[in-house]
Amino acid sequence: MARIAVYAGHGGSDPGAVGNGFRESDLNLAVSNAASNILRGWGYTVINNRTTDINRSITQDANLANNSNVDALVEIHMNSNVGTPATGTEAFVSIRDTGRARALANAMLRRISALGYTNRGVKTQVNAAGQDAFGILRLTTMPAVLLELAFINNPQDMARFNVNEMARAVAEGIREVFPASGGGTGTGLPAFPNVIMRQGMQGESIRQFQRCLNNIGTRHPSIQRLTEDGIFGPRTLDAVRNFQRIFGLTQDGVVGPLTWARLSQECGGSGGGGGSTGGMPAFPGTSIRIGDRGESVRQIQRCLNRVFANRPVIQSLAEDGIFGPRTLDAVTVFQCLFRLSSDGIVGPLTWAALTRECG
Repeated sequence: MARIAVYAGHGGSDPGAVGNGFRESDLNLAVSNAASNILRGWGYTVINNRTTDINRSITQDANLANNSNVDALVEIHMNSNVGTPATGTEAFVSIRDTGRARALANAMLRRISALGYTNRGVKTQVNAAGQDAFGILRLTTMPAVLLELAFINNPQDMARFNVNEMARAVAEGIREVFPASGGGTGTGLPAFPNVIMRQGMQGESIRQFQRCLNNIGTRHPSIQRLTEDGIFGPRTLDAVRNFQRIFGLTQDGVVGPLTWARLSQECGGSGGGGGSTGGMPAFPGTSIRIGDRGESVRQIQRCLNRVFANRPVIQSLAEDGIFGPRTLDAVTVFQCLFRLSSDGIVGPLTWAALTRECG
């Protein structure tokens, strides 16, 4: 199975370029997360440097990719320039590239340009010492591409910008040059192996649920990213306990039939929680507000995560069924976007709008 690193440039206190009401770090993250989910659905093992808006270290990110033995790395960026806005998409590869990274870059650029962007080509850039100017290209050992999706300061580029379309273009370009050998079942889990798994054990079943936990962690940041090594160590134990806490299971850190079944349910679809596609049931009859808890809150959170996948103006929510301050912020932003009363309360009108968006 191919192993790919998909990285989001900038983050945390470093927003990157800013233009047309967007921050580069937000768009980079949205496309990285969406492309990663597509690739995992095709059977890839995907390594991310960040799945939320946190500070990043290029050196640590490079070491992570090198130590994870990935087949290729793609780092997502947005472009910007001084003066009259430039336009289009371009990519940078290392001066040490033997051709594989350039092939990957060209495959992605072809698909992005098909979305209406000018193809500015594949380039290299060096510093005063004659080395690669971009640290992620200089410090990594695998074929690596720094991909500039579009110009964030160009209104025309941003008017046609769509997170899911960009993510699919990136993923399809990767698949062309680095196919997922044999595919597999994506992030879904097979039948329970009839062995209760606990700390200290090793094997393919553990690797499978580590992959599943990494997928779920893109929606629940409290589940820390794991090395998919098939070793049930302390970090895997913590991730299992966090998963059990989020989904109301006994927090014993043991993967038995019930935990396996819920893992399979959460990983079996295309990224929605609870085994659903994210659709909303009928309005529960009572307005939902900060401080409330329960399945209706979880459904709101799940829907909002889907909505904001294409509108990266707010961080993803933990789908924990708790209407806290972050959920309040997300509801308020949703109401602003869809021209509803911005009171942070999910009443019949806001519920109806969520239903329209999440069908």
